Amino acid sequence: MYGMTKQIQAELLVLALVLLGSTRFLFISHTKKDSLSVVPLVGMIFSLFSIGVFGFSLREFIIFLLALWASIWNFRSVLRLASDVVIDRYDLKLVFISCVNAVLCVVCFVGVFMFIPAVTDGKKMGVVENVKNCTGSFHSGIKEIDRPFQRNTVKIWNFEPEQKNPAGRTVVLFVPPKTASVEIYRILLQKLAKNGYSVYAGDFWTDDGNYFNPFFDLRFMRRHACLVTKIQDRERYGKILKNNINVLVQEYNHLLGLAEFSSNDTVFLLSDEDNLEVMKSVCNWNQGKINGTFDLAFLDDHLAKGFGPVENTDPVLAKFLGLEIDRSGYISSHLAMEVTDFISRQIVQGQ
Repeated sequence: MYGMTKQIQAELLVLALVLLGSTRFLFISHTKKDSLSVVPLVGMIFSLFSIGVFGFSLREFIIFLLALWASIWNFRSVLRLASDVVIDRYDLKLVFISCVNAVLCVVCFVGVFMFIPAVTDGKKMGVVENVKNCTGSFHSGIKEIDRPFQRNTVKIWNFEPEQKNPAGRTVVLFVPPKTASVEIYRILLQKLAKNGYSVYAGDFWTDDGNYFNPFFDLRFMRRHACLVTKIQDRERYGKILKNNINVLVQEYNHLLGLAEFSSNDTVFLLSDEDNLEVMKSVCNWNQGKINGTFDLAFLDDHLAKGFGPVENTDPVLAKFLGLEIDRSGYISSHLAMEVTDFISRQIVQGQ
């Protein structure tokens, strides 16, 4: 199940721009304007946008540094272009650095393809996906973004089976741990929808919580900060979550409100954080509305507990954690089957 996610496409675009700018001396003749000198700068700008959209990661940072390095060495050429100066010759130092940049670009290209994640097509699985970007917070109110330049603080995913059950829906609500995102669990959630469940999942970056500081709590930094903290100091990470229990409860409650379930529907909470206190609080808050909870962290064969099925969807992190990269999507499918079996048993027992 190889595929090109939007993040991978953005990374390859940046690398292609830097490579084009670094090899231009091979095909641009002298006595012409060096128009392609701005291409690495454009790549660096795209890299910054990519970090803002997809979040900070080691891979994104390396690509940004490469684009920045190429832009710095081409800055003089950009100034000459702006001054309408014609090329008479390429500086030998610039040619050497450009060759180095080109080699680094090729290495990064290979690295991106080596760690490409597994991807599935929801349409081919009979799954309808809807994504809604929202702004605001729990204390000020959350609403869908309706004009440009509004800060994206909530992203809601809805996975629905094409074939509806007339007897009522089985609704699954999922908030990923702060060390992951819905995208990491996307294959798993698609599989649940394929099995007939209505799935609501959300990424929340509101300022209601107090995880780190204003910078590391930004959308593009929070997951990375949580990853580093959990890997280096699990005790500190646990305290951070405990201090934000009320916020985590509100995240599930927000999804519960979006589901708009009826009396014929059954509702289950799904988590992957070994955070029993949050699940209990949500159930107590919504007496009689929740039919059961399931925590993926209690499955023995889920090796990346609290990180998600990274073997499928985040190969770089999987490699760092010492796990085997799997692009078949097996672990996501297996976890989805475990959840399906649990829900089926709960429904039968409740009848």
